[in-house]
Parts: sequence; structure tokens; C-alpha cells
Amino acid sequence: MNKILITGATGFLGSKILKKLVEDDYNVVALVRKTSNLNRIESVKGDFDLFYFNEKSNNLNELFQNHKIETIIHTATEYGRNAKTSEVLKTNVIFPIQLIEFGLERDLKLFMNSDTFFGKPEHSNSSYLNQYTNSKKYFLDYLFCKREGFKAVNLRLEHIFGEFDSDNKFVTDVLHKMLKSEKEVLLTDGLQKRDFVYVEDVVNAYLKVLNNIEFIAECSEFEVGRGESVSVRQFVELIAEETKSKSKLVFGAISNRKEEIHNSIANIESLSKIGWKPNYDLKTAIRKMIELELR
Repeated sequence: MNKILITGATGFLGSKILKKLVEDDYNVVALVRKTSNLNRIESVKGDFDLFYFNEKSNNLNELFQNHKIETIIHTATEYGRNAKTSEVLKTNVIFPIQLIEFGLERDLKLFMNSDTFFGKPEHSNSSYLNQYTNSKKYFLDYLFCKREGFKAVNLRLEHIFGEFDSDNKFVTDVLHKMLKSEKEVLLTDGLQKRDFVYVEDVVNAYLKVLNNIEFIAECSEFEVGRGESVSVRQFVELIAEETKSKSKLVFGAISNRKEEIHNSIANIESLSKIGWKPNYDLKTAIRKMIELELR
């Protein structure tokens, strides 16, 4: 039967998309490294296939020979914080191109790419995560300019948050410090604004695109957020309110990054046209995240 291949299946977003696909009875293949930690997907109830690819990616032909893959949902990424440029390019550019090349030899009909708000033209002056952002641009140029024989969809994600994200992510780090009531939580002035969007709403955006793909143009982009931004300070204060933390929030203790993005907000008009809307306001999402983290 036709299957969906999901990369980054053990990651924060990928694992939640995998769970939703399995719940909705899609036939799924999760692509993972032999060194991957499977903790996030061990609780997925339902059937799906695991395919372990080696570090040289030279067994991808076997993947496409053994599975009739029509759709690829690509969430694997390398942020490049402690990685060499070659590793960033390998993960964010070469690897997805290899998937497309093997897919086109078989039955590939759709490639859904996960992208970042850092890559928006209006944020081009920001140098934060420059290797990561540039690698995403390189691949998107390939995806939209070199595409042939399949549909290409780019999902440009705003600031996702949710339960069980990596400890080094901003929201998770702040939440854990407040839950432990650390004496002080050191922060920037928090005046920069972000379109914070709950991960469950993001997952539903992927499924909404997937389920409406016949009505979507061959090269399409969707911005994924709540369609409104709030200051980081407001967001952190909401977490403090919901955790009833005794931690002191020290705004301004950390300097802002040079060339900081002052405001980012998703234009969700395209997603709205296919029937998607965010179901979670920030307070409800934070409450749910806290509840699940404390179980």
C-alpha cells in the first residue's frame, strides 16, 4: 500500500506528526538513525514501520525498494549550533535531495518540507543561526526551482512550543526553571515579539495540507502560526502566572542578540482557505503543556 515517509520522526515535531498519522490510519514509515533515541515514539499506539538509515545514507535505495512511498514529510533538521558547516549542509540540503532523487525513481507524488520563519525575506538582516537559515534557503531553491513530477509544499513554521521539547529550547528551559522555582530566571528585555504556536496546532496544519493536497498548487507555501504575535516578556509572564512560580524574572539581565528579529508573525490566510485555524490560545496551550510535563 502507498505509504508516507516521515523524517525526523524521533524529534519533537516529527514524533507528534507520526503519532497523529498513525492515529488517523495512514501507512507510515519512520526514517531514523541507528543512534536515534526512540523514547518519543515508544508510546505511539498503532502500526508503523521503522527504517534505519546509515550515516552514509547509502541504503536509501533499499528504503524505496521495500516501501511504496508517495509522500515524504520532511522534519529532520540540523540547527548547526555545534555542528560543522558540512554537517549542516548534509542534513538540510543533501539528504532531502537524495530522498527526492530516489523517490522520483519510484512513486513520489508529494514532498512536504519544514522551514523556519528566520528565512522570511523581511528577516534577511538577521544573522542568528545563519548556517541553518542559509541551508534551508538553498534547499527551498532546489525544491521549488528544480522540482518536476511531484508536488512541493513548504511549511514555514513560527515559534513552536509544547510539552517534551528539548531542554535547550527557550520555552522548555524557562518552564522547567519556573516549575523548580529557581531563585532567578535571567532573560533579555523580552520586548521582541513572536508568533508562539502550540505544537498540536502545527501538527493539525500538516494534516490539513495533506488531506487537501488535491486542491493545492504544485508549488505552495504555508506560514504556520497563530497569526498574531506577543512579546516574549508577555509570554514568559503567562508561564509564570500558570505555574504560580516563585522565581524572580530578571528581564534585561541578558543582552539581546545583534540584529535581533523584533517581530515575526505568520500570514495564515492560505491555511485558513483550506479550513485550518489554531485551536489553542496561549493560556490554554501553556496549561496543557504544564499538565503533561508534570504527569
